[in-house]
Amino acid sequence: MTTTNQPWRAELRSHALRTAMAKRAAGVPTYSVPEAAALLSVSQEHLYRLIHADAFPAVRMAMSGTQGRYVVPASAVDRLLGETDAGGGRVEVSEWTANYTPAPRSAKEA
Repeated sequence: MTTTNQPWRAELRSHALRTAMAKRAAGVPTYSVPEAAALLSVSQEHLYRLIHADAFPAVRMAMSGTQGRYVVPASAVDRLLGETDAGGGRVEVSEWTANYTPAPRSAKEA
């Protein structure tokens, strides 16, 4: 593993953060994994590991047996960060995920 500064990686992360902030402002209900990772200040690799370990909520968008992609509910990111602020302390994401229930959809969304 190289420890050299990789400007392309920083640019990709910056782009993902800008995109996520635009989605947040527009009220888009999901983020891509790179966007969610940028909002959470973790690497997308780390977020993928959490998702694969069922330690962070995500929706796998694929047909049976085919390669797909994950989307992360914006509400999960917002609620996780909100609980960290409200509690004034540390949140263990795997414990939080075990108790995570998506917010009920309003009649307007259904």
